[in-house]
Amino acid sequence: MKLSIVMPCYNGIKYIRLAIDSVLRQRNADWTLLISDDGSNDGTREYLNQLSDPRIKVFLQPKNLGIFGNLNFLFSKVETTFTQILCQDDFFSSDDSIEKIEDEWKIQNEGIAFIRFNHSSDSKSRLEKLEKEVLPDTVNPKDSDLYFYVFGCIPGNLSNVSLRSQIVEQYGWFNTKLPYAGDFEFWSRVGRQAPWRISTTKVVNVRSHPDQASFTLNKRGELLTQLSSILDTLYQNLVRSGHSRLALQWFGTLCYVSMHRYAGLRRAMKTKSMDYVRVTNRTLGRAKYCLHGPSSWLLFVLSLGGKLGKVSSAKWLLKQK
Repeated sequence: MKLSIVMPCYNGIKYIRLAIDSVLRQRNADWTLLISDDGSNDGTREYLNQLSDPRIKVFLQPKNLGIFGNLNFLFSKVETTFTQILCQDDFFSSDDSIEKIEDEWKIQNEGIAFIRFNHSSDSKSRLEKLEKEVLPDTVNPKDSDLYFYVFGCIPGNLSNVSLRSQIVEQYGWFNTKLPYAGDFEFWSRVGRQAPWRISTTKVVNVRSHPDQASFTLNKRGELLTQLSSILDTLYQNLVRSGHSRLALQWFGTLCYVSMHRYAGLRRAMKTKSMDYVRVTNRTLGRAKYCLHGPSSWLLFVLSLGGKLGKVSSAKWLLKQK
Protein backbone atom coordinates (compact mmCIF):
# COMPACT_ATOMS: atom_id res chain seq x y z
CA MET A 1 0.00 0.00 0.00
CA LYS A 2 1.26 3.46 -0.88
CA LEU A 3 -0.12 6.43 1.00
CA SER A 4 -0.25 10.06 -0.09
CA ILE A 5 0.16 12.80 2.49
CA VAL A 6 -1.21 16.20 1.53
CA MET A 7 0.05 19.32 3.28
CA PRO A 8 -1.54 22.69 2.48
CA CYS A 9 0.66 25.47 3.81
CA TYR A 10 0.73 29.23 4.17
CA ASN A 11 3.30 31.22 6.16
CA GLY A 12 4.23 28.15 8.17
CA ILE A 13 7.99 28.51 8.50
CA LYS A 14 7.80 28.26 12.31
CA TYR A 15 6.24 24.80 12.18
CA ILE A 16 6.58 23.14 8.78
CA ARG A 17 10.11 21.79 9.27
CA LEU A 18 8.95 19.58 12.13
CA ALA A 19 5.93 18.42 10.12
CA ILE A 20 8.07 17.38 7.15
CA ASP A 21 10.75 15.83 9.36
CA SER A 22 8.07 13.66 10.98
CA VAL A 23 7.20 12.32 7.51
CA LEU A 24 10.83 11.67 6.61
CA ARG A 25 11.30 9.66 9.84
CA GLN A 26 8.59 7.15 8.92
CA ARG A 27 9.91 3.60 8.68
CA ASN A 28 8.71 0.64 6.64
CA ALA A 29 6.28 2.82 4.70
CA ASP A 30 5.86 3.80 1.07
CA TRP A 31 4.59 7.36 0.82
CA THR A 32 4.42 10.49 -1.31
CA LEU A 33 4.21 13.92 0.31
CA LEU A 34 2.43 16.62 -1.70
CA ILE A 35 2.89 20.17 -0.40
CA SER A 36 1.09 23.19 -1.84
CA ASP A 37 2.21 26.63 -0.69
CA ASP A 38 -0.56 29.22 -0.88
CA GLY A 39 1.55 32.34 -1.40
CA SER A 40 3.73 32.45 1.71
CA ASN A 41 5.97 35.46 2.31
CA ASP A 42 7.72 34.36 5.50
CA GLY A 43 10.47 32.17 4.05
CA THR A 44 8.35 29.03 3.66
CA ARG A 45 8.77 28.97 -0.13
CA GLU A 46 12.52 29.34 0.10
CA TYR A 47 12.64 26.42 2.53
CA LEU A 48 10.43 24.25 0.33
CA ASN A 49 12.58 24.96 -2.71
CA GLN A 50 15.56 23.42 -0.88
CA LEU A 51 13.85 20.04 -0.41
CA SER A 52 15.42 17.38 -2.61
CA ASP A 53 13.75 14.11 -1.57
CA PRO A 54 12.14 12.58 -4.69
CA ARG A 55 9.16 11.45 -2.62
CA ILE A 56 8.23 15.08 -1.95
CA LYS A 57 6.35 17.11 -4.56
CA VAL A 58 6.11 20.87 -4.01
CA PHE A 59 3.59 23.16 -5.70
CA LEU A 60 3.83 26.96 -5.43
CA GLN A 61 0.50 28.66 -6.02
CA PRO A 62 0.66 31.95 -7.99
CA LYS A 63 -2.28 33.32 -5.98
CA ASN A 64 -3.88 32.49 -2.66
CA LEU A 65 -6.54 29.78 -2.98
CA GLY A 66 -7.58 29.62 0.66
CA ILE A 67 -7.25 26.48 2.75
CA PHE A 68 -10.02 24.54 1.01
CA GLY A 69 -9.12 25.67 -2.49
CA ASN A 70 -5.59 24.57 -1.72
CA LEU A 71 -6.82 21.19 -0.45
CA ASN A 72 -8.90 20.72 -3.60
CA PHE A 73 -5.81 21.42 -5.69
CA LEU A 74 -3.77 18.88 -3.73
CA PHE A 75 -6.41 16.17 -4.09
CA SER A 76 -6.49 16.79 -7.83
CA LYS A 77 -2.83 15.70 -7.84
CA VAL A 78 -3.16 12.61 -5.64
CA GLU A 79 -2.63 9.30 -7.44
CA THR A 80 -2.98 6.83 -4.55
CA THR A 81 -6.07 5.12 -3.16
CA PHE A 82 -5.65 6.54 0.35
CA THR A 83 -4.56 9.95 1.62
CA GLN A 84 -3.66 11.38 5.02
CA ILE A 85 -4.06 15.11 5.63
CA LEU A 86 -1.21 16.66 7.62
CA CYS A 87 -1.42 20.38 8.34
CA GLN A 88 1.77 22.43 8.37
CA ASP A 89 1.72 22.94 12.13
CA ASP A 90 1.08 19.30 13.11
CA PHE A 91 3.34 16.25 12.95
CA PHE A 92 3.25 12.45 13.05
CA SER A 93 3.36 11.25 16.64
CA SER A 94 5.68 8.28 16.03
CA ASP A 95 7.92 6.84 13.35
CA ASP A 96 5.33 4.17 12.54
CA SER A 97 2.29 6.44 12.18
CA ILE A 98 1.92 5.69 8.47
CA GLU A 99 2.09 1.97 9.22
CA LYS A 100 -0.75 2.39 11.70
CA ILE A 101 -2.83 4.29 9.16
CA GLU A 102 -2.23 1.66 6.51
CA ASP A 103 -3.01 -1.18 8.93
CA GLU A 104 -6.33 0.48 9.76
CA TRP A 105 -7.27 0.78 6.09
CA LYS A 106 -6.38 -2.86 5.41
CA ILE A 107 -9.19 -4.08 7.66
CA GLN A 108 -11.89 -1.71 6.32
CA ASN A 109 -14.49 -2.66 3.76
CA GLU A 110 -14.58 -0.77 0.49
CA GLY A 111 -17.49 1.42 1.49
CA ILE A 112 -15.70 3.33 4.27
CA ALA A 113 -15.13 6.91 3.08
CA PHE A 114 -12.84 8.31 5.80
CA ILE A 115 -11.35 7.49 9.19
CA ARG A 116 -11.19 9.91 12.09
CA PHE A 117 -8.02 9.00 14.02
CA ASN A 118 -6.89 10.27 17.46
CA HIS A 119 -10.37 9.89 18.96
CA SER A 120 -9.22 9.76 22.58
CA SER A 121 -11.31 10.08 25.72
CA ASP A 122 -9.16 12.62 27.58
CA SER A 123 -11.48 15.60 27.49
CA LYS A 124 -12.80 17.92 30.20
CA SER A 125 -16.01 18.63 28.26
CA ARG A 126 -18.92 16.43 29.33
CA LEU A 127 -20.40 16.62 25.83
CA GLU A 128 -17.12 15.46 24.29
CA LYS A 129 -16.96 12.63 26.82
CA LEU A 130 -20.48 11.61 25.78
CA GLU A 131 -19.33 11.67 22.15
CA LYS A 132 -16.56 9.21 22.95
CA GLU A 133 -19.05 6.96 24.79
CA VAL A 134 -21.85 6.80 22.23
CA LEU A 135 -20.20 7.02 18.82
CA PRO A 136 -19.98 3.58 17.19
CA ASP A 137 -16.78 2.43 15.49
CA THR A 138 -18.61 2.74 12.16
CA VAL A 139 -21.08 5.58 11.63
CA ASN A 140 -23.76 4.75 9.07
CA PRO A 141 -25.28 7.41 6.78
CA LYS A 142 -28.73 7.17 8.39
CA ASP A 143 -27.25 8.28 11.75
CA SER A 144 -24.52 10.63 10.58
CA ASP A 145 -26.53 13.88 10.44
CA LEU A 146 -27.73 13.44 14.03
CA TYR A 147 -24.22 12.82 15.34
CA PHE A 148 -22.88 15.86 13.49
CA TYR A 149 -25.75 18.02 14.76
CA VAL A 150 -25.18 16.97 18.36
CA PHE A 151 -21.38 16.89 18.44
CA GLY A 152 -20.38 19.38 15.73
CA CYS A 153 -17.40 18.74 13.46
CA ILE A 154 -16.46 15.32 14.86
CA PRO A 155 -13.22 14.92 12.85
CA GLY A 156 -11.96 18.16 14.42
CA ASN A 157 -8.58 19.17 13.06
CA LEU A 158 -7.95 18.22 9.43
CA SER A 159 -4.83 16.29 10.48
CA ASN A 160 -7.01 13.74 12.27
CA VAL A 161 -8.42 12.45 8.99
CA SER A 162 -7.36 9.82 6.49
CA LEU A 163 -9.64 9.21 3.52
CA ARG A 164 -10.19 7.41 0.27
CA SER A 165 -8.67 9.88 -2.15
CA GLN A 166 -11.51 9.57 -4.66
CA ILE A 167 -14.21 10.82 -2.30
CA VAL A 168 -13.14 14.46 -2.59
CA GLU A 169 -14.06 14.56 -6.27
CA GLN A 170 -16.83 11.97 -5.92
CA TYR A 171 -18.76 14.01 -3.35
CA GLY A 172 -18.18 17.45 -4.82
CA TRP A 173 -14.90 18.80 -3.37
CA PHE A 174 -14.45 21.09 -0.35
CA ASN A 175 -16.70 24.15 -0.52
CA THR A 176 -14.41 27.16 -1.00
CA LYS A 177 -17.32 29.50 -0.18
CA LEU A 178 -17.00 28.34 3.42
CA PRO A 179 -13.40 29.38 4.23
CA TYR A 180 -13.82 28.81 7.97
CA ALA A 181 -16.17 25.81 8.03
CA GLY A 182 -15.56 23.96 4.77
CA ASP A 183 -14.26 20.86 6.55
CA PHE A 184 -17.36 20.54 8.77
CA GLU A 185 -19.60 20.90 5.72
CA PHE A 186 -17.60 18.38 3.68
CA TRP A 187 -17.37 15.63 6.32
CA SER A 188 -21.07 15.93 7.14
CA ARG A 189 -21.96 15.90 3.41
CA VAL A 190 -19.92 12.76 2.85
CA GLY A 191 -21.20 11.16 6.07
CA ARG A 192 -24.83 11.25 4.98
CA GLN A 193 -23.89 9.33 1.80
CA ALA A 194 -21.22 6.85 2.94
CA PRO A 195 -20.16 5.17 6.22
CA TRP A 196 -17.10 6.43 8.06
CA ARG A 197 -14.95 5.15 10.89
CA ILE A 198 -13.81 6.25 14.33
CA SER A 199 -10.38 5.13 15.56
CA THR A 200 -8.71 5.77 18.91
CA THR A 201 -5.29 5.07 17.36
CA LYS A 202 -3.02 8.08 17.81
CA VAL A 203 -1.12 8.92 14.63
CA VAL A 204 -0.70 12.71 14.70
CA ASN A 205 0.16 15.34 17.29
CA VAL A 206 -2.16 18.31 16.72
CA ARG A 207 -0.58 21.49 17.99
CA SER A 208 -2.36 24.26 19.84
CA HIS A 209 -0.72 27.67 19.38
CA PRO A 210 -1.71 31.36 19.08
CA ASP A 211 -1.31 31.38 15.27
CA GLN A 212 -3.73 28.56 14.49
CA ALA A 213 -6.85 29.32 12.50
CA SER A 214 -9.32 28.50 15.28
CA PHE A 215 -7.87 31.38 17.34
CA THR A 216 -7.47 33.94 14.55
CA LEU A 217 -10.35 33.50 12.10
CA ASN A 218 -13.42 34.05 14.30
CA LYS A 219 -12.70 37.19 16.29
CA ARG A 220 -15.87 38.99 15.22
CA GLY A 221 -18.09 36.02 14.51
CA GLU A 222 -16.88 35.40 10.96
CA LEU A 223 -17.45 31.67 11.41
CA LEU A 224 -21.04 31.91 12.59
CA THR A 225 -22.83 32.53 9.28
CA GLN A 226 -21.10 29.52 7.75
CA LEU A 227 -21.72 27.37 10.83
CA SER A 228 -25.40 28.32 10.76
CA SER A 229 -25.82 27.24 7.15
CA ILE A 230 -24.39 23.80 7.97
CA LEU A 231 -26.55 23.39 11.07
CA ASP A 232 -29.62 24.45 9.09
CA THR A 233 -28.97 21.70 6.52
CA LEU A 234 -28.52 19.12 9.29
CA TYR A 235 -31.70 20.33 11.03
CA GLN A 236 -33.82 20.21 7.86
CA ASN A 237 -32.59 16.69 7.08
CA LEU A 238 -33.34 15.50 10.62
CA VAL A 239 -36.86 17.00 10.59
CA ARG A 240 -37.57 15.28 7.27
CA SER A 241 -36.42 11.97 8.75
CA GLY A 242 -38.89 12.29 11.63
CA HIS A 243 -36.94 13.85 14.49
CA SER A 244 -38.75 16.18 16.88
CA ARG A 245 -38.49 19.86 15.94
CA LEU A 246 -38.76 20.91 19.59
CA ALA A 247 -35.97 18.58 20.71
CA LEU A 248 -33.70 19.80 17.91
CA GLN A 249 -34.51 23.47 18.59
CA TRP A 250 -34.03 23.06 22.33
CA PHE A 251 -30.61 21.52 21.79
CA GLY A 252 -29.66 24.04 19.10
CA THR A 253 -30.47 26.91 21.45
CA LEU A 254 -28.51 25.36 24.31
CA CYS A 255 -25.46 24.14 22.44
CA TYR A 256 -25.00 26.76 19.74
CA VAL A 257 -26.90 30.00 20.44
CA SER A 258 -26.38 30.13 24.21
CA MET A 259 -22.77 29.03 23.99
CA HIS A 260 -21.84 31.69 21.45
CA ARG A 261 -23.81 34.39 23.26
CA TYR A 262 -21.86 33.57 26.39
CA ALA A 263 -18.58 33.67 24.47
CA GLY A 264 -19.61 37.01 22.98
CA LEU A 265 -20.40 38.52 26.38
CA ARG A 266 -17.03 37.36 27.71
CA ARG A 267 -15.31 38.99 24.76
CA ALA A 268 -17.30 42.18 25.32
CA MET A 269 -15.95 42.39 28.87
CA LYS A 270 -12.41 42.40 27.46
CA THR A 271 -12.85 44.40 24.25
CA LYS A 272 -15.86 46.62 25.11
CA SER A 273 -17.39 45.51 21.81
CA MET A 274 -20.71 43.69 21.44
CA ASP A 275 -20.04 42.76 17.81
CA TYR A 276 -19.81 39.02 18.50
CA VAL A 277 -23.08 39.01 20.45
CA ARG A 278 -24.83 40.96 17.68
CA VAL A 279 -23.57 38.53 15.02
CA THR A 280 -24.71 35.58 17.15
CA ASN A 281 -28.20 37.05 17.53
CA ARG A 282 -28.41 37.90 13.82
CA THR A 283 -27.27 34.50 12.55
CA LEU A 284 -27.70 31.65 15.03
CA GLY A 285 -30.40 33.42 17.04
CA ARG A 286 -32.78 33.73 14.08
CA ALA A 287 -32.21 30.26 12.64
CA LYS A 288 -34.90 27.60 12.25
CA TYR A 289 -32.98 25.14 14.43
CA CYS A 290 -33.32 27.22 17.62
CA LEU A 291 -35.97 28.83 19.82
CA HIS A 292 -36.63 32.53 19.28
CA GLY A 293 -37.43 35.60 21.35
CA PRO A 294 -37.90 35.42 25.13
CA SER A 295 -37.75 31.60 25.12
CA SER A 296 -34.24 31.70 23.72
CA TRP A 297 -33.00 34.21 26.29
CA LEU A 298 -34.77 32.43 29.14
CA LEU A 299 -33.01 29.20 28.23
CA PHE A 300 -29.73 31.13 28.01
CA VAL A 301 -30.19 32.37 31.58
CA LEU A 302 -31.44 29.09 33.05
CA SER A 303 -28.60 27.13 31.46
CA LEU A 304 -25.97 29.65 32.63
CA GLY A 305 -24.96 30.47 29.08
CA GLY A 306 -25.33 26.94 27.76
CA LYS A 307 -23.26 25.35 30.51
CA LEU A 308 -26.11 23.30 31.98
CA GLY A 309 -28.39 20.82 30.26
CA LYS A 310 -26.43 20.14 27.07
CA VAL A 311 -25.58 16.54 27.91
CA SER A 312 -29.09 15.58 29.02
CA SER A 313 -30.53 17.28 25.94
CA ALA A 314 -28.04 15.43 23.73
CA LYS A 315 -29.04 12.10 25.30
CA TRP A 316 -32.71 12.98 24.71
CA LEU A 317 -31.99 13.59 21.03
CA LEU A 318 -29.85 10.49 20.61
CA LYS A 319 -32.60 8.27 22.01
CA GLN A 320 -34.65 9.17 18.94
CA LYS A 321 -32.01 7.65 16.67
